[in-house]
Amino acid sequence: MQNKYLIRATRKFWFWFWTQLMNGFAPSDSYGNYKRPKGITIDSEYDINNENGQIYLLVGNSCPWCQRTLLVHEIKNLSKKVKIIFLKADVEHGEWIFNREFKRCMRLSELYKKANKKTIFRATLPLLIGFVKDEVNILSNESSQIIRLLNSIKSNSKYKTLNIEDCNQKVLDLINNSINDGVYKCGFARNQSAYEKASQNLFAALNEVEKLLQKNNGDWIFGKELTYADICLFPTLIRWELIYSKLFKCTEQELSSFEKIIKWRLKFFNLPNVNRTCLENEWKKDYYKALFPLNPNQLVPVSPSLNEIMRLES
Repeated sequence: MQNKYLIRATRKFWFWFWTQLMNGFAPSDSYGNYKRPKGITIDSEYDINNENGQIYLLVGNSCPWCQRTLLVHEIKNLSKKVKIIFLKADVEHGEWIFNREFKRCMRLSELYKKANKKTIFRATLPLLIGFVKDEVNILSNESSQIIRLLNSIKSNSKYKTLNIEDCNQKVLDLINNSINDGVYKCGFARNQSAYEKASQNLFAALNEVEKLLQKNNGDWIFGKELTYADICLFPTLIRWELIYSKLFKCTEQELSSFEKIIKWRLKFFNLPNVNRTCLENEWKKDYYKALFPLNPNQLVPVSPSLNEIMRLES
């Protein structure tokens, strides 16, 4: 009898404790659905080519929203225009920290305070900033805006770069809300109903992308031109087997059942320098060890390497 009450009390305490942890990692609405906090944006008429001083792009190795900004940086060959600063995850304190002091800051939260950005959910990446003398100017920490700002930079590179075109906003919203956020809505769902709803929306969206790839002639989602849709979709789907299908319970269908998506993913992976943005060891370390509420024992599953997965698809 004592064991029964002990188990019941322990379960109640653990659920309360888990809820407190989840509130810090992933806020939800009253129905238990994950809700991504809004970030900082700049006026849509802003021209980054007029920015004075040095432009920095701050990113984390494991973040898919950071990877989409890195993809544009690599594809557009912007190394001479925008400096990349990599931060690492401080698992113990749940925040991003610099590998070495940056502008007299060791933690990302300190940089946000230096820029007088204190009323935010937490200090997040990616972060695009301008820096003149000792003044930090946060341009944006919304990846959807950052990729457009980066894409608008006039490059003086002697190397030919791929063009990244605009595309149908409805499809972009589908990718962002139901796939990019969708895997997190599965993983961070607070109850069964929220999880099942997120899963259904996720796989319905993947089926929509599969149909687009079947309909449009060419290598990319909208045919022959690389667009923001391709840039936004790739970071989520390249993590699928390593992270989302296991840790976030994205299991309703195998990704391999989407034949056109698999071919598209391999084509994108083989673009010049894209593999430099795919840091699988960092992904596994940060996801499985940092997201304590989803993986309390912090075990990292044994799985094929990303290159092995790609070889099987070629």
